[in-house]
Amino acid sequence: MAKLTILIALVVALVLVVHTSAFRSSEQSCKRQLQQVNLRHCENHIAQKIQQQQEEEEGHVRTLRGIKHFILRDQSSQESEDLDQCCEQLNELNSQRCQCRALQQIYESQSEQCEGRQQEQQLEGELEKLPKTCGFGPLRRCNVNPEEN
Repeated sequence: MAKLTILIALVVALVLVVHTSAFRSSEQSCKRQLQQVNLRHCENHIAQKIQQQQEEEEGHVRTLRGIKHFILRDQSSQESEDLDQCCEQLNELNSQRCQCRALQQIYESQSEQCEGRQQEQQLEGELEKLPKTCGFGPLRRCNVNPEEN
């Protein structure tokens, strides 16, 4: 009985070592991928989306004050190119965990430019929508704001 207990303990320890080693390897792979990927297009796309939201909100306020005309901007070819490039870069990352890390990096770099909590919430919302916009669905258990983890 003691030999069986020791054998089970050794198997459990071996599984834990293999799992930990695989996790570390995955983390290192993700770090390398994130260094190679250019997230500038994602940052540009998100900044443009937030700016559009603000322009639309300001437009609604003006409409409420009696100004009848409100012009929405069409999505420019640059905005479309930024989104396409962004999606391509995110799709190159080989795991959802690594894609989540990329979104967190974008949050960290963009949140410094936010003016108030409302813009930070808009940033979070746009980043959470981005995987679905790119066609690979929402990321499970990904909090784009790493400060809330």
